[in-house]
Amino acid sequence: MPSPRPESAAPPALERHQRRREQGIPTLTVLAGPPGAALALWRRWLDTRGQSLCVCASTTPEGLLREWMEALGQARSPTTDAAEHLGAAAGLRPGELASRLKGKTAHERGVLLQALLPSLAPGDVSAACRALLQLPQVVPNSAGPLDAVLAACEGDALRALGAMHALVPGGAAPAILVWETGTEAGWLERAARVCARACEGVPSLVVALQAERSGLEAYLRGPESHTRALVREGRVELTVPSAEELVRRLEAQGVHKARALEAPLRQLAADGIPDEVLTRYGEAARKLEVADQESEAADGARSEAERFLYGVLDSLPATRGLFELNAKAEFRLRGRPVEVDFLSRRLRLAVEVDGYHHFRDAERYRRDRRKDLALQRHGYWVLRFLADDVVARFEEIRDTLLEVISIRRQDLGGPPPRGEGGDAGL
Repeated sequence: MPSPRPESAAPPALERHQRRREQGIPTLTVLAGPPGAALALWRRWLDTRGQSLCVCASTTPEGLLREWMEALGQARSPTTDAAEHLGAAAGLRPGELASRLKGKTAHERGVLLQALLPSLAPGDVSAACRALLQLPQVVPNSAGPLDAVLAACEGDALRALGAMHALVPGGAAPAILVWETGTEAGWLERAARVCARACEGVPSLVVALQAERSGLEAYLRGPESHTRALVREGRVELTVPSAEELVRRLEAQGVHKARALEAPLRQLAADGIPDEVLTRYGEAARKLEVADQESEAADGARSEAERFLYGVLDSLPATRGLFELNAKAEFRLRGRPVEVDFLSRRLRLAVEVDGYHHFRDAERYRRDRRKDLALQRHGYWVLRFLADDVVARFEEIRDTLLEVISIRRQDLGGPPPRGEGGDAGL
């Protein structure tokens, strides 16, 4: 049986931090430990509150606002929140203004808003409300709500964040997790500064910063400052199992050659992968050992390796939410849907996990090559990994995926995925 979740002692600290936020005291939660453990704990606590999450890699106010507003837009409609705010100021019933705005022409909408907008008090919240409801008139070349709200707040991203946060009903605004993206000099200094500024500007904003323990210790040894004091006060230690403990867990799950998996287990421990995903790893390792002796067990072993890899991708901040499992691409091949093990429409990336016996079937091999070509013609990069390697060489698979994801992010820079297309013609 898996050991109890190592993060289970931390939630009381998170509740204490939340009480301080509710009292208007700027509070930053600092999760000291690996990214997987930090994300698992933060998600679990937010789930108890019914609160959505923004996982952010940016260390600038503009980047933080951009990623937070993207998460907000996925969870709810900022325009509807703005309509509720204006409606309340004008003395309307909840939902009345949003209902009256539906189906209106641009002219009718403008007339209605012009009659109600004077009800708003001066300030950033009202300016953001006005900007959202009058898109695109406020910023003619606006790319959307982000540009409009920034313009309404004179380009000040943290003022815009505060205004948008005030428009969202209490507890419904996404919480933030800023995670450590690398070891470049000054990263933690910048990240701590932007998080502290956000907390001070919006004390009720729920923000956590993840940092590896060694880097955090070095940062806290620097000159004392208000930001360092916030970081020190908000520190929550994350305890994760060692690679040696993971070896013993695998042996308890019936994996005979657990000692041969020390390299991938070291990586899993370093990433702080949650217990339920570690259990999937053990199941995949055990089933692959069985498949070595019984070829009919190969498909089950491949599926278990696939489930484990998806669990890893969902539990790391760098890859969370990027991939759909067993998803259909937006085109057809010879009249049939094209299903991919892991599909990222945003990054135009397809990942397939293949069993060793898969390559002994000539027709399967030909079908896969046609599928790869069709995906490539539609702008996808295609990666194929052996199911055995997902377990035995996990650290290599992980590094390859992170490298390719980084390249695709740089290459694509934000173009939206293509819409539904036609037949690939192959």
